Amino acid sequence: MISRLVDLHQKRQGPQPIRRALWSAMLGMGLDGYDLSIMAVALLSLTPSWGLSPWETGVVMAMPLLGSFFGALLGGAVIDRWGRRRLLLPNVVLYALGAGLSAISPNLLVLSVARFIVGLGIGLDYPLVSTLVAEYRRTADRGQGFVWINLAWESGALLSSLVGWWFFDFGPDAWRWMLGSAVIPAVLLLQVRRKLPESPRWLARHARLEAADRALRLLRPEWQHSERMTALGLYAGQCRHWSDLLRKQWHRRLFLGVLPWFFLDVVGLGVALYFPTVLRSEGLATTDAQAAVINAIFIGLSMAGMALILPRIDRVGRVRLQWMGFFAMAFGLITLSLALLSHRSWAVFLGAGVYCLGIGMGPGVTVFALAVELFPTDLRGSASGLAAAVARIGALLSAVGFPLMETGVTIPGVLAILAVCAIAAAWVTWHYQLETKGLSLEYLETSTKP
Repeated sequence: MISRLVDLHQKRQGPQPIRRALWSAMLGMGLDGYDLSIMAVALLSLTPSWGLSPWETGVVMAMPLLGSFFGALLGGAVIDRWGRRRLLLPNVVLYALGAGLSAISPNLLVLSVARFIVGLGIGLDYPLVSTLVAEYRRTADRGQGFVWINLAWESGALLSSLVGWWFFDFGPDAWRWMLGSAVIPAVLLLQVRRKLPESPRWLARHARLEAADRALRLLRPEWQHSERMTALGLYAGQCRHWSDLLRKQWHRRLFLGVLPWFFLDVVGLGVALYFPTVLRSEGLATTDAQAAVINAIFIGLSMAGMALILPRIDRVGRVRLQWMGFFAMAFGLITLSLALLSHRSWAVFLGAGVYCLGIGMGPGVTVFALAVELFPTDLRGSASGLAAAVARIGALLSAVGFPLMETGVTIPGVLAILAVCAIAAAWVTWHYQLETKGLSLEYLETSTKP
């Protein structure tokens, strides 16, 4: 299976600049998955070492999400106004600085500031990553690009679980090594992002046609001059302010592009951040290292779901996969909730497995695609940034609310609430559905559908 996926990846990526753009996006998403998941494992060491209360734990988990909120809003506006290349490197530098500061933090205040800086870097990257995939890929296999970047997110999360397991033997300060280790992939990303060309679509939209033609020659060397000129004519158009997104004509697309991602983060982040802790508290893992390994196995299931849809997403479409995936997540969460109430270990793992497959085979990929494909070039970054920022609010609510609700509602009750959120996301997707598979970004922009 893995060799087949790699072969598919190599054959369809096109010229080197397109491959570099995809790797740039993949490594950016991998950093987010690594950092978010390494924090979930690091909590197992940090909490007893510093004696954190549930409230303090929530603050530590919330700070990178708060940073991501501001970063996503700012990043989307920046890449629409000044170009996609503008944020290729600064956000990674911020991330590396935050990771390094996290490792040497002497107290909760410094750690919180460091985690905010990490989140700011990640947030700046979110609209950039999605836009790179949408604008650099061919229409016929654009969906596969979104699968690859989310496989990278899961790969980063999986790697973090394994790294966390390795560092557990380092004693009470193991969490410092875990958080500091994120500097290494950040340095790698800086190298990959060098010399990446600007988006021809952005250049043409800003009337920089000669630069756009040069970029197209790099990205589409098989195109003749007449084909490039035709494409640039299609790419050209008006440049609007981000506030134009608030107009009524965009409401349906905003609901479809923003709300499902919000619900995904409410559900997904709560489960992802605290699943290792739940395994320990419920006696399903006898050691922290065992909890990290079990967590890694379930991340692998999400990756398996993504691998299954990789050759199919551009045929089946985004919308169908999304609402079906949300329903699978809800079923898994309900099963998991009932299993915890009845203390049936096998059912706990069954429910968690169905939940993870549901994410991988649908919304874990599709929310990123819809947030950029539905919007025109001049508003694409801002729309993606808005969607990511609203999703961070959902993640923030989950990160802070999960440990607080756990004491009052109990974990099975919290899981039932999250299942309702997943069902709501499925309904929003079905109600506002607008399919983007097989349609060029320019056609979607000029389509009369709202």
